Amino acid sequence: MPPHDNSYDDKPPASGANFAHLVTALRARPQPRKPRRRAEVADTDAAPQQPASIDVQLDRAEICSRSGRIDEAISICNALRPSLLAGGDKQSIGWCDFVLALSHLNAGRAKEAVMAGYSATSRLAPGTRLLRALTVLASAVARTGDAAGALELLERAKRLLPQVESPRDRSLFWINCGSTFHALGDMERAVEHSLLAEGLLPEFDDPYLHGAVKMNLLLQRLILAVARCNGVETPELAALLADSAVQVERLVTAGQHYSVAKGIEDIADAYIALGQHEKAREALQIGVKSADAAKAGPDRGILELRLGRIERLAGQYRRASAHIGLALELLAESALLKELAEAHLENSLLNEERQHWRAALDSYRQSAQIRERLLIAQSDARAHALTVRLELVRGSADVP
Repeated sequence: MPPHDNSYDDKPPASGANFAHLVTALRARPQPRKPRRRAEVADTDAAPQQPASIDVQLDRAEICSRSGRIDEAISICNALRPSLLAGGDKQSIGWCDFVLALSHLNAGRAKEAVMAGYSATSRLAPGTRLLRALTVLASAVARTGDAAGALELLERAKRLLPQVESPRDRSLFWINCGSTFHALGDMERAVEHSLLAEGLLPEFDDPYLHGAVKMNLLLQRLILAVARCNGVETPELAALLADSAVQVERLVTAGQHYSVAKGIEDIADAYIALGQHEKAREALQIGVKSADAAKAGPDRGILELRLGRIERLAGQYRRASAHIGLALELLAESALLKELAEAHLENSLLNEERQHWRAALDSYRQSAQIRERLLIAQSDARAHALTVRLELVRGSADVP
């Protein structure tokens, strides 16, 4: 286990207090930026801007994808890809397709992620980039329900690991393996692989990756602890919730809002499992602030849905309606069909409790229709993955 940051060596306060402190801090109005001096503006306007290289643009797209700016990442890749195809540089095309796969995966589009992922792995030469592409593809395939295909891709990636010397890239490999097992529902193996990623953190300096690895590991351990607790707050679970509060505070302070928006749902679910709805509400409010900061509308929609459910269970129907309505609005334009179906079902339950029978029935029908679309999309994604696997076995894979 790597040493903790010295600034957090002291024992953390109770997790509920930490979350309450964070909510207050996040509500504070930020200071306005100082305007640049006139000379600075003139110098900036006068200097001609050179077009960024392809590698720089793809690096920017990857950063956008990992920080929640999914549409921007996809736009960059789609703009670059025609010229890359015309140039015939297989490695650049493959890396562009990797960033597309990563972006579609983060957006919840399993089929598109699988297609772009196989396109990337068919072009990239053995080495670090192929290793990363294989692990992202494995996560995408896992989300289609094809466990055998996902594990096969991870084994293929592991054979490349001896060629990779960078501790950062090796840590990325292990954390992506953990994410794949997380998607498959095998939390024990997810923790096992995430621990390997964490063990490499002292060997390189990358605050973003350090934060993501620690957050992933905490959430996987938290999910395991909740499954074993039977609704009782065990010492292990209490310690994990306290550590999660500290880690969330670190990420917020570091500006890693997308990681917070993605992870806070599992923290809130742990509080809900313990019947601590007020602490769950505080955690979700932090997540909403972070989702706004990251401009991650669909992720905020997921959190608004959780808030709506808490308010419905508390009998606060007006508040519940506001949260669920916002969740429906934010999720409607996303690819998160599972969450959108859940939002309509939650709306149906709310209308039923308010004895609005026709509205309840309409929402239930919409939920059922969206679940049907979800099953079709998952089936299409899995069929595509299986088709490509069959072509690879036959030695005739040629992914467009």
